[in-house]
Amino acid sequence: MKIETDMSNDFFHCFDEARGVAQHKAKILQTKSARPSSYLQGKIVTVCILLLMSAVLLFLGCINIRFITASWLIIILAIIYLLHALATIIVIHNIRKKQNFKNSIIIDKNGITDESYYGIKMIFSWDKIKGFVVGKYTVTILTDTPIYFYFNISKKDEILKAIEKYEPRDKKLSK
Repeated sequence: MKIETDMSNDFFHCFDEARGVAQHKAKILQTKSARPSSYLQGKIVTVCILLLMSAVLLFLGCINIRFITASWLIIILAIIYLLHALATIIVIHNIRKKQNFKNSIIIDKNGITDESYYGIKMIFSWDKIKGFVVGKYTVTILTDTPIYFYFNISKKDEILKAIEKYEPRDKKLSK
């Protein structure tokens, strides 16, 4: 069964949620629970922690002037960290824009086949597929490789129906 989706209307929500799921893949698969933070939420929490550490070091600057220097270094690190996260989103957005925000997969007895990334044919057999996470905006397919697939939630029923037809084992996780 071929499944196509267009994420041009909801790209940022879809990417943010799916990237968060992919980053927390090990915990999700281990606990069978899908409540990870989104990609940007995780980055913002880290920046807040760095800024809090910086404030503490700035306060400790009364004791030793080196704490103030460390505080400024942590602020610079937090800014670089946040800029890196934003650059990642921009790069992925531009890649998807070149593909018109569309992706398609074929789900059959062999597994999942994807040809939407520059015409490269990737086949993931069912033993490579580790889980399906149904979130608020996406259905994310996790593999035992660094590759993951995500689709707009509007295709949820179609994807789950195809998965149940060819892969009866329980790998579905809801958010």
